[in-house]
Amino acid sequence: MLNIELYKNSWLFESKKLNPWDLVFLEWEIDENLYIVLSWEIIIEKYTSNEKNEKKELAILKQNDFFWEWWLSNNFPKEVSARAKNETHLIYINWKKWIQTFMIKYPYECLNLLIYIINLTNKRLLDANKQITDNYEIVKIITEIKNINDKNIFETIEKIKTISWFNHILFFETNQVISEYTTLKYDTKEPWKIKDITILVQDINNINLLKENIEIEEETFIQKLNIWELELWFMIFWKKEKFTYEDKKLIISITNNLTGLLKQKQILKEELNKKYMKEKNL
Repeated sequence: MLNIELYKNSWLFESKKLNPWDLVFLEWEIDENLYIVLSWEIIIEKYTSNEKNEKKELAILKQNDFFWEWWLSNNFPKEVSARAKNETHLIYINWKKWIQTFMIKYPYECLNLLIYIINLTNKRLLDANKQITDNYEIVKIITEIKNINDKNIFETIEKIKTISWFNHILFFETNQVISEYTTLKYDTKEPWKIKDITILVQDINNINLLKENIEIEEETFIQKLNIWELELWFMIFWKKEKFTYEDKKLIISITNNLTGLLKQKQILKEELNKKYMKEKNL
């Protein structure tokens, strides 16, 4: 366990309080500090364009998380930016300047900190590897689909459930004409069975309204699947444990890939409708 109180009271560590969206550091800066989050959250993000006008959120760090541990082994410029998500309290140590003093003055605590860093870094690497592997498998499944139809889409949802270890997935299609209604199209509790259950729901973000109509467990995560600004589908994922930040990142990635498939299905459907209307001179 980390002795946070010792770090807070030691002159080797400095304290910093941030307001929402205050920067800790920018991408490509040199920074010799090792940071520990005392309260609230830090967003780690990276530019996704050379013009630096678009960013991607990579992680959210919470209490007792550390960051910029790379400084322990090298002094490369940062490849990410860090900013406060809310009113955040950090402590930090200039590792290059004070590492020897820290080891001499607090050898046991220094060892504990290094072990903690190694263990948490390994966990982050394992989580990242699982996400990359799951994404690869799901993208491979989607790209191999030749005939885009409901059956193949629902088979894909079954495979997503197996690969990602979610316990239960519901797939809904919104009603573009009557916004008060949505249709449950597939439920992994009844595999390989195409459903068509219309449900009255005023707000798909209100899980309690859905619970009145279908059986949904407590730990749920709702993800919309949009084409342009149209909310055409949404999915509800369920697992026994609370959803981690890594779980949510995986869901967003999965649904982005699935949305591409559904978009193709929607285009094919519109083309068939146009062909039908043309043949009937409508």
